Amino acid sequence: MPPTNNLDYQCDWRFGFNVDPKKKAAVGYLLFWSGCGGLTLPQDIQVWNPFSSSGQTIVSGATVECIGMIDKFSYQGGSDDPIRISTYLSKGAAANLRAKLASPLTTTKLKVGWYIIDFDGEKKTWYEAALIKDASGSVNAVLDTMNGDLQLFVSNEPVALSPQLDIHLYRAEFQIVPADGATANLEFATGPTTRVVRQWAKAAS
Repeated sequence: MPPTNNLDYQCDWRFGFNVDPKKKAAVGYLLFWSGCGGLTLPQDIQVWNPFSSSGQTIVSGATVECIGMIDKFSYQGGSDDPIRISTYLSKGAAANLRAKLASPLTTTKLKVGWYIIDFDGEKKTWYEAALIKDASGSVNAVLDTMNGDLQLFVSNEPVALSPQLDIHLYRAEFQIVPADGATANLEFATGPTTRVVRQWAKAAS
């Protein structure tokens, strides 16, 4: 489980597809991704909801519709620290993102929403591990750069969900920082009762 000052989550994206229903692991969902000059990725992945009980606030019901299954979520906890997300997208969503990157982006602004749940083995219960508390369910952000390189990557190589299933996904990774003047309240948990809220914000320049 992540310490409160280094909010890193390793999720099992394959478990999110119910490949091994007896297993319990952290599961992350990319719920919203829109921007970079008019690209809105569709929620074209439908998976089971292992939580699906009282105490769940962001989604409800037996299934979850999402854009991608999160593999890694990294955030050091500072008010304007970058957030880096690795996720697995459908073939169509990955193709749309690659097509947008084929030409210079007119803007690097975007809105992103995520949701991570985890399982407490001692208390035998699911809990919400990472979410956006604001009513919009998303953050206003911009794509980050490192050494002049835009932090957005989409693989051309498909990854099989399992040897038994003809389902392939494509890994995408991106890093974001708060947009100028944007403020968001992010909630993180290391267990059913241990929570911390961090404000993710950048003053207007």
